[in-house]
Amino acid sequence: MTQKLTSRQKYMLYLIVESEGVSTDELVRRLEVSRRTIQRDIQALESYLRKFKVELRTTDGGIVLCGNKGQLSRALAGLGKLPRTLALTPKDRAFYVAVELLLNEGPLKLSYLAKKLGVTSASISHDLDQVADWLRSRGLRLTRRRGYGVEVSGEEAMRLESIAELVYEQLPMHQLMVLLRPEQERDTSLLHAWFIDWFGVRRLEDARMVLSEELAALKPPLDEAAFYGFMLHVILTCMRIERDAHLPAEPEEAMSTVDTELCRRILRRLVGSTADIDGEVQYLAKHLRGAKVLMTEDSRILPLNITAMDLAYKLARHLCRELHLPLTDDRDLLLGLAQHLEPAIYRMRTGLVIRNPLLEEIRRRYGLFFDAMRNASNQVLEPLGLTVPDAEIGYLTMHLGAAMERRKAGSTWRAKIVCPNGISSAELLASRMHNEFPQVRIVSVEAVHSLNDTDCDFIVSTVPIEAKLRPTITVSPFLDAVDVEGVQNLLETLEGTFAPAARIYHEPESDDSELPFEFARALSARVVNASLTVDSVSSLIQEIAERATALGDATDREQLMSSIVERERMGSIVLPGKQFAVLHARSAAMTRCHVAVYHLDPPITMQGVGQSAELVDAVLALFAPVEERSSRIHALGRLSAALVMDEEMVETLRAGTIEDVKSSIYHAMTDIQE
Repeated sequence: MTQKLTSRQKYMLYLIVESEGVSTDELVRRLEVSRRTIQRDIQALESYLRKFKVELRTTDGGIVLCGNKGQLSRALAGLGKLPRTLALTPKDRAFYVAVELLLNEGPLKLSYLAKKLGVTSASISHDLDQVADWLRSRGLRLTRRRGYGVEVSGEEAMRLESIAELVYEQLPMHQLMVLLRPEQERDTSLLHAWFIDWFGVRRLEDARMVLSEELAALKPPLDEAAFYGFMLHVILTCMRIERDAHLPAEPEEAMSTVDTELCRRILRRLVGSTADIDGEVQYLAKHLRGAKVLMTEDSRILPLNITAMDLAYKLARHLCRELHLPLTDDRDLLLGLAQHLEPAIYRMRTGLVIRNPLLEEIRRRYGLFFDAMRNASNQVLEPLGLTVPDAEIGYLTMHLGAAMERRKAGSTWRAKIVCPNGISSAELLASRMHNEFPQVRIVSVEAVHSLNDTDCDFIVSTVPIEAKLRPTITVSPFLDAVDVEGVQNLLETLEGTFAPAARIYHEPESDDSELPFEFARALSARVVNASLTVDSVSSLIQEIAERATALGDATDREQLMSSIVERERMGSIVLPGKQFAVLHARSAAMTRCHVAVYHLDPPITMQGVGQSAELVDAVLALFAPVEERSSRIHALGRLSAALVMDEEMVETLRAGTIEDVKSSIYHAMTDIQE
């Protein structure tokens, strides 16, 4: 009787045959078992192969099969088709067991889990040892009792976070998006089957539809990876609500913000429950705010968190000293760093975890820059009570890498980038493309599901996408040598087929004919410079809105106050260590742009970065109409940037004469150096 081999032993044999030699260490790594287990499996293989006069020998190239072709063929034919993948590793089993326990309220029987996974109860018991350690490190407890079963206990929020973390550990973001997107063909992998088993096709479709509708008008918008990451949290939250598990509400949390009301609508539409879901609303609102990325032109200029811009400038100064490079005059770098820091500061302050699927590649390619960014972050952010995780350092490093690529780099071909991993990786890829292919112009960065490929020559994507009307190439955000060759081959093909779109499509014309000097002269001439006596931020906002309305710059005091408060909730408005704050907003209540400097006597306490509170004795009020022309918004953006890039400007606004203040504001708005 022929000895029966296990699926793992058959897979080992497949690896030995395909690789023509594989080491024991490689088998340990690929199969995720101990060396002793590998040695036992090799003995089983030797016993089976001996009957066919085939040997396993260890050489410098690893373990190989020795025997004539006929003997080898008979030995392999007796096993049928060898598996090309191992269906279930111990790590897979541990992942499944952990998610099942975290999703379900109450105990599960070992026999139930064993039947689901096609193994013995003893194997599940062994897997639970690994699961228990992982859960314990996250503040959760695994309880096992004979006759009772096994269950997880601990805080509900940590339970939800742990499920999400397990999913992210098992799936890179682009693979998770494949599972969650509607148009993808159904995968037949075991992991996909588990997802359907846990979540259900209908639940996935409902969640995707509701989020697409509710988040459509979100400002700032979510990038594609953030959308599906938030969708995962929404699905998990709904499942736990249906299992009658609830998060406690935090009484100090304001429950009337735009984000919380949006999350409340989402949950009501998905679970339809009349139960108290305040805790779940707060939990999802925290994740929604942490996921936001400032991508729109409006968000990049006026509503930009001035604190984030200040910190970005300080990071650039530290990087200048460490790398001996002139980085503080790189406006794109400063905006990119500030753009990432705004949501990052919130994530760090609230303890939200961010995943960076490119972290190891960033460390490998940009080791020097990564270390420099870590040192700069330690110097700038840690004194403010912010601990910066490596994932955030990695994203910040990508902005620095993009700046370095720009320093090295005319365009004839127009390309679009599809990069769901976030704006920093998209910027890095765009910079690499500019550096390697100066004849290519990146016209936009778009999402996979809403890609418009009618106004470009080709598409560069960091994830595989279906064939479109234009040629598409899949590359790494780092555009390595293989990617460069692939793009070059694509361009050579294009050159022989049709003319670049740059020769067909015209650049959009600016609708602004007004010179910045004219606007700056008129606005600076009517700058308000006054003293105020207030006792809180709310009374400060009320007084400032009232004065803007009295001057005729605003028509509705209450509406303007609401706009200021909503912008203030988005993040810190205090420049660290300068006793200076900026209240800025775009509001439908404004009839024209408004700039005012208020001196506070006595100073008031305002929330700074992280957990810090700071005394503020001067405030710059900076407001604009929602539909203001872009040239004026750019001028106000230059004024915001000058607050952090001009060492003397804040002091001039705090202590200068009215003429000094007006002159400083005029020169800041008319500084058109980029």
